[in-house]
Amino acid sequence: MVTIKDVAKKCGFSVCTVSRALSGKGYLKEETRKKIMEAVEELNYRPNTLAVNLKTGRRQTLALILPSLTNIFYTKLEQYMESFASEKGYLLYLSNTEYSLEKEKQVLENLIGMDIAGVIIFTTSGEHEHIKSLSKFGIPYVYMNRCFEDDMEHCLRLNNKKAAYEAVNYMIRLGHQKIGGVFQSFSNGTHRERYEGMMDAFNACGLSYRPDFFLFDVTPEDMGSTPNQILNLLQQPERPEAIFACNDMMAFNIYRAAYILGLRIPDHLSVFGFDDCIMASFVTPPLSTVSVPAKQMSSIAVDFIHHHIQTKTIKELPSVNASLVIRNSVKNLTIS
Repeated sequence: MVTIKDVAKKCGFSVCTVSRALSGKGYLKEETRKKIMEAVEELNYRPNTLAVNLKTGRRQTLALILPSLTNIFYTKLEQYMESFASEKGYLLYLSNTEYSLEKEKQVLENLIGMDIAGVIIFTTSGEHEHIKSLSKFGIPYVYMNRCFEDDMEHCLRLNNKKAAYEAVNYMIRLGHQKIGGVFQSFSNGTHRERYEGMMDAFNACGLSYRPDFFLFDVTPEDMGSTPNQILNLLQQPERPEAIFACNDMMAFNIYRAAYILGLRIPDHLSVFGFDDCIMASFVTPPLSTVSVPAKQMSSIAVDFIHHHIQTKTIKELPSVNASLVIRNSVKNLTIS
């Protein structure tokens, strides 16, 4: 294994000088810094993060708390988080709350006992006092895709409402009038925001709301079965001709229900998802969906925690926009 002494020998400077160049602390001539970094790259030197953390007393593990591991969108996000955390010198501890508030609270208690460096969390519900209490222990935290008015400085927000509006407006522009929606519990505020965006699109286009075309509190992502609510919705005497799903996993459940009932997508039923998880482009037909910038949000979240640890100050968090990814799951009814 290449050591810092090897780097010092290679570039002709002292270990102390090389250490200053790597940490970015203290003044060094640019020419000196450049020569050291060239040696680092040539030898492929990697600092021993564990040793550095033990020496400095810095906590080295970030916690990522997810509500589900069956939603494959979170798999993609976890990979980005782990990569960005590693770049900053942290390990990533992953925990799954299974949509349970009680389990979420227990996980937080355990993390405090582990002397964790920071917490990145997708909350299970609107209750968050137990998360705010992390500040009492000097643990920085950030809510992912959540909006809490009494703790906005810790909220990394996605503009769910705007994205849902654009998705539903797209279906309306393609001639769809009988549009339904399938949503999980509104205890997750993101689902409520997406519903509100859908209603904004209805109002803007003068479209009537049909309660019988909507499902709420649908059981979360279980790819092994199809919720009976969706099967019942698609077997009504008059059913929706297009459905907006609160996330891609719910859209896949709609695909499965359509297959069971012999309905072809998009000929008999159009579907629009939300997340753009990896499977969205592999299902047949490929799913039109809202692309959530998981990589960007992961980078921002890790940087927020790292900045807080380094400076003891809170960096302003932005509101992030999503974008539409148009594939082949929505039929164009305007073409005669």
